[in-house]
Amino acid sequence: MKKITLIFLSIILLHSCSKEAEDNISISKITVNYFESPIGIDDPNPSISWTMSSNGRNKKQTAYQIKVASLKESLNTDDNTLWDTGKLVSAQNSQVRYAGKELQSGQHCYFKVRIWDENDVASSWSEVSMWTMGLLNKSDWKAKWIGYKTTDKNKKDTLHLPPPPYLRKSFTTKANVKNATLYVTALGAFEMSLNGKKIGEDFLTPGWSDYNKRIYYKTYNVTSHLNEGENTIGAILGDAWYAGYVGPKVLSKPRNRELYGLHPGLLSQLEIEYDNGEKDIITSDESWKANEGPLIYADLLMGVAYNANSELPNWNTTNYDDKDWKPVFIHKGTEGVIQAYPGNSIQVYDEIEPIEITEPKKDTYIFNLGQNFAGHARLQVKGNKNDTIVIRFGERLHDDGRLMTENLRFARATDTYILKGEGTEVWEPKFTYHGFQYVEVTGLKTKPSKKTITGIPFGSSIPFESSFTSSDEVLNKMYQNVVWTQHSNFMEVPTDSPQRDERLGWLGDVQIFSRSALYNANIGAFNTKWFADVRDAQYDNGPYAVFAPRPYPKLVWYSPGWMEAGVMVPYNTYKFYNDTKIIESHYESMTRFMDYHIEKSKAHKFYPEHSWADAKPEGGFGDWLSMTDKHLSHDILASMHYQYALKIMSEMSGAIGKQEKANYYEALYNESVSAFIKHYIDEDGKFQIDEAVYGKAKGYFEGERGFTGHTQSAYATAIYFDLLPPELKEKAGKHLVDLLAENNNLPSSGILGIRQLLPALSSIGRSDLAYEILLKKDYPSWGFQVKNGATTIWERWNSYTPEDGFNGEMNAKMNSFNHYAFGAFSQFLFSDIAGIKTKDAGFKNIVIKPKLGNKALTDVNAKYASINGDIVSSWSIDDSNFNLEVEIPVNTKASVYIPFKEGGVVLESGSEIDSKLIKFVKHEGDYKVYEIGSGSYKFQSEI
Repeated sequence: MKKITLIFLSIILLHSCSKEAEDNISISKITVNYFESPIGIDDPNPSISWTMSSNGRNKKQTAYQIKVASLKESLNTDDNTLWDTGKLVSAQNSQVRYAGKELQSGQHCYFKVRIWDENDVASSWSEVSMWTMGLLNKSDWKAKWIGYKTTDKNKKDTLHLPPPPYLRKSFTTKANVKNATLYVTALGAFEMSLNGKKIGEDFLTPGWSDYNKRIYYKTYNVTSHLNEGENTIGAILGDAWYAGYVGPKVLSKPRNRELYGLHPGLLSQLEIEYDNGEKDIITSDESWKANEGPLIYADLLMGVAYNANSELPNWNTTNYDDKDWKPVFIHKGTEGVIQAYPGNSIQVYDEIEPIEITEPKKDTYIFNLGQNFAGHARLQVKGNKNDTIVIRFGERLHDDGRLMTENLRFARATDTYILKGEGTEVWEPKFTYHGFQYVEVTGLKTKPSKKTITGIPFGSSIPFESSFTSSDEVLNKMYQNVVWTQHSNFMEVPTDSPQRDERLGWLGDVQIFSRSALYNANIGAFNTKWFADVRDAQYDNGPYAVFAPRPYPKLVWYSPGWMEAGVMVPYNTYKFYNDTKIIESHYESMTRFMDYHIEKSKAHKFYPEHSWADAKPEGGFGDWLSMTDKHLSHDILASMHYQYALKIMSEMSGAIGKQEKANYYEALYNESVSAFIKHYIDEDGKFQIDEAVYGKAKGYFEGERGFTGHTQSAYATAIYFDLLPPELKEKAGKHLVDLLAENNNLPSSGILGIRQLLPALSSIGRSDLAYEILLKKDYPSWGFQVKNGATTIWERWNSYTPEDGFNGEMNAKMNSFNHYAFGAFSQFLFSDIAGIKTKDAGFKNIVIKPKLGNKALTDVNAKYASINGDIVSSWSIDDSNFNLEVEIPVNTKASVYIPFKEGGVVLESGSEIDSKLIKFVKHEGDYKVYEIGSGSYKFQSEI
């Protein structure tokens, strides 16, 4: 009997130990400045973040240790240690700034992390991660700027399109290479190769910046590319944003190109370290040679022409004779600071096969890829020498099946390939991208197959780790349309559209869309890079330009509601990632902007009618593309955006320890809102304006329509920004509901108001109406776009209608079918339908509060990939039963709001709530509120 008892106790003990082991915390993912193992950074105090996993509940970190060393093996000893925090009592697991020894150029930093849990049990050490430093000092650069002048050969073409230069340099290496690192940048865009192999997977590197102020370099580990002995490094240079065509022709007459310089340039430095400690540096200098190649031209907007008969076989290998190549010239370079690229590079994320091929006209073939996107097309073709294939791109077709290209405007968006006639030829263009769903191909001698054209989508906003699905397939398609639109327009900068000649980083659009973008993908690094562009484009007197970068130095355009993106997008980024470094680096710029606002508004504390005659365009853009009879007063919008900027500047100032500034902005906010309400809002809570002040509104966009204060956007914005006291908020909500009823519960808001509409309704207890609007299929609505073939978000509500097609000549030209501003509804999917929000910054204290609306959805499944790990809110309704499955990351906690009916019981995993694990907090309206820690939960209730 004793033996049986011992066996039984042993089994229990083993099971208990096994359960404890399962519940232990392990480190899942480690990032440095948002990247896993980045190389070539120049941040002296990079931010380390980690996520954790455990099968247990209520698991949290109470302490951590980070150990950093210059050699991997030193992490197990105390040699070469750069930083060892020791056991540091702290719950922080994101944005932990390196605070060790001063880091040097090219330094390798290996590190590992471990944590202690709530029971003071230490985790295992993480896998070893690393980062490397770039070139931290100007003196580290030994390379010279070089280039090669080419000339346009087609004098008949009205466009100036010179060929991209090819550059090369041969060199020798000694035996026993330990490490080889390439630091490289270009004025324009580069494609580098070493011994015939392309370096990196990036496109259009090093991206777009104000080259006169800053230029970014990329770092690549090329150790595996090197041969012992003879080697050859090669480069192709594209004009890209530096010397190519950029933006609408109307903004930069007459040439619209060479906005920064005439010829692209290269700065390249290859550093080779040997096992014996010796070092070689191969730099761009006078010894390089250059030539023209098969690329006839390559332009971002206009496309690429390529003559395969002019190819230079093995040109970038040692097996090539370059005696006929010419010397490079020493390029003047740039006065801008050279910095490590901090953002998300453009990379391919998919391949798309055509779903249909049509022939609307003899020998003219249209390939329908079934999806609108940004990227290029791969051509696979057979033919005779000098056969010429012309490839054009468009988003839509005319009714007769022809390619619709009117909305490309000045952008030619055409690629040309001249065959060499040697079997199957496969070609992809360089240094361009197009926005398209349809590809027109002419010049084929035989009927094509689906292999003739393959869509190659690429962009900067990858990977998309979040997801949303529901019981409504149209809503699911709407969300996917948002995702594809973000993919297409987060192309180095947040562009307005990828197809026409614009492709500028408009601040108004991204201000509206930024929370949606942050829910959809990890864009902390992308935003970090773009905020520098925003600072560089800021005007000396304080306003932010309407787009960044700003390639037209003589153009002075700024607009209320647009320029506040310079404060609002950094704020949203801080709220999602708890990234105070972003605030600190951007703070001086934001305070200059606020000082401009404060000075301009000081007479009234807000903006009465016609306050923005100095803006360009006059009054600003206002609620651009609204469907109202009269425009919403630009000055009401200007006042509310200014006030919201004051509010969030107060919060951001406090977050970085500037409490005096925080109090200052808060006091100004209160004064401004009070004066604003007194001037613009009557006793009934209705916005009133003195229309006569605007006169004939000459100079305003569509000013002839007149102005009003009484629009959906006005009330939605006031409610969303939380500017009104409770009694006025209630009245404003009634006006909003009444205006919607007058419009058959369809939206009329333009770009500057649409984000606010659904969350505002939700916040006044009308999520039922928000659902109704969201799920409509009538015109104008998002469902209407899907019903009419949309695979991305349209720029206009009336971009296309069955009755009027593309709605006239003006609409056909000023029109995009891939434009994310109206896609800002998607934040509502996460924040309200799934109910995933953050109480503080960084989703450490999470809120899960699903709004069931009119119960038109029977199930919803949302996952937000937060900086702390995946947050899941998945709910379903079955008759009167509500089911909610929640996943909360380790080291976070959540307030979960469970809808219930009076007298009903809330269960978890089919049982009564375990008060030891789940704390009841309060009743709030139709919700019971519980506080939970990390783990997976299944709640059930009656509704």
